[in-house]
Amino acid sequence: MGALPAPSNNPDLGPKESVPSASEAPLISLVVPALNEGGNIGPLVTRARKVLSELASNHEVIIVDGGSSDNTWKEAEAAGARCLLQRRIGYGGALRDGLQAARGQFVFTMDSDLSHPPELMDTLWEERERADVVIGSRFVEGGSSAAPRIRHLLSVVLNTVFSTVLSVPIKDSSSGYRLYRRAVLRPE
Repeated sequence: MGALPAPSNNPDLGPKESVPSASEAPLISLVVPALNEGGNIGPLVTRARKVLSELASNHEVIIVDGGSSDNTWKEAEAAGARCLLQRRIGYGGALRDGLQAARGQFVFTMDSDLSHPPELMDTLWEERERADVVIGSRFVEGGSSAAPRIRHLLSVVLNTVFSTVLSVPIKDSSSGYRLYRRAVLRPE
């Protein structure tokens, strides 16, 4: 594993944050993009930290805030998360910001609206040795979606087209509930 960049070389880290040496790095990072999720983010971080504590004693939760006008940041920090201000545009930009800041050997991603139950992280974790990316799918046995019917139908169509056109056996390529092996990420 290569050396981690110093804080001054990483524009996505705020002035009070630092990057520990590789020996101090957490085993697991959780990255959650958020925008105006006050009321959801505190319970999400609390539940996620409980699960992460059972998986590994050394972990971190990173909330990438897209400029919330509510108490998202305050709630997240009070629940034990590290917050970053989103610098890149859009959901993908927030993920890239968070992935760049993540220090864990494994990195979970999930949505901030409680649509991804943190209690299922252990299911993804159990599969970590089988693939570099593990996706929490809505479209496999035991999966579900609380999205409105039309949105669910559009997701089914989109994912069917992606898996057919790309010839990949992935049933839910649009799911944001994932576990990555850090070594395969290049979020710069």
